[in-house]
Amino acid sequence: MLTLAIDTSTNTLSIALVRDDEVLASIDEQTKNNQSEILMSRIETMINDCGLKPADLEKIVVAIGPGSYTGIRVGVAAAKSLAYALDIPIVGISSLEVMAMAAVSSDVRFRIPMIDARRKTVFAGVYGADGTNIISDGHDHIEQLIEALIPTLVEGDTISFIGDGAAVHKEILLEKWPEAGVITETHFKRCKGVVLAELSRKRSPIKDIHRVIPNYLRKTEAEMNAGV
Repeated sequence: MLTLAIDTSTNTLSIALVRDDEVLASIDEQTKNNQSEILMSRIETMINDCGLKPADLEKIVVAIGPGSYTGIRVGVAAAKSLAYALDIPIVGISSLEVMAMAAVSSDVRFRIPMIDARRKTVFAGVYGADGTNIISDGHDHIEQLIEALIPTLVEGDTISFIGDGAAVHKEILLEKWPEAGVITETHFKRCKGVVLAELSRKRSPIKDIHRVIPNYLRKTEAEMNAGV
């Protein structure tokens, strides 16, 4: 099955074109809040460079958040538009799950992807080496997250804090878990788009694009200010 994977949930635009187990092409590109301007052109170029056409696609998979509000909206809208236009199924997957499985090698037991949400808050979850979601994705103050992690992260276990949220709060995290790793997206082991495509094989694709919705995990600043 020819799958197009799209992740625009952070400043790293990640796209992959995968046929069954074969990675035909992939991109991990650092962006500057311009994903809405470049996403479709990157997809078009990737498909063309592989000697294919959009009509060859059989499935779309997209990271649905949490993360950048604008980025998620751009990626999900593009994925749904393509799925609708091509009449092919779509799969939505947590962007934190993708980070957890893309960042480190298989021998790391606990993976804690963290996206900076400002004001000392993060979007975060806890995943096992096999992708099991140990603590559900949430939007938490860093101190609240640490309190939730204390009974979960056992001394001696391999631990990796992942993403820009981990980098921002590196000092306090390493104070609690000094042997843990802190990994930013520029040092991920694998392309997020490729991991997205792999994860989608274990999920049931759907034809109704309206069932794929962004998972922002919090209201936008405008909504909060308006009391919505």
